[in-house]
Amino acid sequence: MKDKFDVLIIGGGPGGLTIGSLLAKEGVSSAIIEREPNLGGRYRSVNFHGCRSDNGIRMPTAMVRKPEETFMHKFLDHMGIAPKETKEIDWTMGLLNKDSPNRIEYFSMDPNKGVENFFDFFAFGSGLPMEEPSRQSLSKAFKIMEDTSEEECRRLVNVSFDDWINRNVEDPIANAVLHLASPLMGALATDVNYGGFANVLGTFPRVGALLFWYPTQGHMEDMVITPLTKYYLDHGGTVLANRRARSILIENAEAKGAIVHNNETRFLEEYSAPIVICAIPIFEALARNVLRREFLTEDWAESIELCGRLTYEDLSVFYLLREEVIPKDGYGWVHIFDPDYGLPTYVGDWCLGYPLFNVKEPPGKQYLYSYIPGGLPDTHFGLTSSPETVNEAIRRWEDAVIKVFPDFAKAIEFKGISLQLNWGRYAWAKVPTEIDIESPNIKGLYFAGDSIRSVTSMVSDKIYQMVFPLCERILKYMRS
Repeated sequence: MKDKFDVLIIGGGPGGLTIGSLLAKEGVSSAIIEREPNLGGRYRSVNFHGCRSDNGIRMPTAMVRKPEETFMHKFLDHMGIAPKETKEIDWTMGLLNKDSPNRIEYFSMDPNKGVENFFDFFAFGSGLPMEEPSRQSLSKAFKIMEDTSEEECRRLVNVSFDDWINRNVEDPIANAVLHLASPLMGALATDVNYGGFANVLGTFPRVGALLFWYPTQGHMEDMVITPLTKYYLDHGGTVLANRRARSILIENAEAKGAIVHNNETRFLEEYSAPIVICAIPIFEALARNVLRREFLTEDWAESIELCGRLTYEDLSVFYLLREEVIPKDGYGWVHIFDPDYGLPTYVGDWCLGYPLFNVKEPPGKQYLYSYIPGGLPDTHFGLTSSPETVNEAIRRWEDAVIKVFPDFAKAIEFKGISLQLNWGRYAWAKVPTEIDIESPNIKGLYFAGDSIRSVTSMVSDKIYQMVFPLCERILKYMRS
């Protein structure tokens, strides 16, 4: 087997496969090292009692108005595999009240309202209109975030969103709304940096609201992984599957290749390349000694370790119901808020398999799954989730659904639990410096995937934002 390449890519998830395919388009010889039997990472689909679906919510998310304007769509178009049709999905909240069975109070973000969405969100959660002083204070905060340039956001990754709110937003209601918004993004304001959040929340005054979209046919694996894998192999790429990277080889401050453990033979293998792209989570590479701390600058090492502290699992529970319980004519994806905890408390999402996620359901049955983000006070699963914490989160979610759909529990025919690395929120950690696509001190060492760069498009879009400058830097280095 060939053991010398121009480029080695460690990790065959969306990040590794994306840069591999783009390099293959440029005629660069590369190999993807992937520990699983197949490429795809978290974009791979799952099969559950005859139903095939995404492994949790995998909606592309971005900070523009139309799917065609996203970095992801532009990349797929560049590769000649852009989906012909897509559908936009409303970002919707739902109040589930035990005193109103079979009735849900909905609130959906309206792109035409911009910052006013947050006035309505406050009224939805509290039952009271936001008074004018609070409106002015919140509008002023969003204006500051809108006017903060991307370059300035990058300089503010060492300031927590919590510190910025408390210094700049005196009005208690506006202050509380901004703090409440951060769990909707899946992380506490004390743990994430202002620069990343200013870039995201500045979207509302700039373009109206975040964009959520999905292919009209198939799943994320069908739209991205399957065609890109075919493209990569058809254009000379090599896939080294069932192999786990043990160490990136670095000599005299230059990348030289990687040592790999073959999961089938149990032997070590060495592959040589003057360029190595680390496309597994960078904090995982450091923790597993794939990338040794001695080869990092001090500020990068500290930043990577801080990102690692925001690493935890998200929880999805898959359900196949004996009959249709949740009406399909409502919203298919809803952030559930349970008001019976005193204040409306976010307990997770429900996601209908059909029609939202194109799941073919058995006749007369219903497929859906929950999405419960980790990292919040009541769902801090960590990377070794205790059964008690997981079961309590599931109980809270199911109790909320049963309040409005009492037949839900007895309709469950099959139930499966999935824990998976969280939706990229580790990259929003408060850090001394932003981790970028190129090592500051090792020649030929680059980074891909969603674990780097705080100040970007949204997580599911930023891989495709980074891939073109990453490819350009690699080609420039090869020419030099």
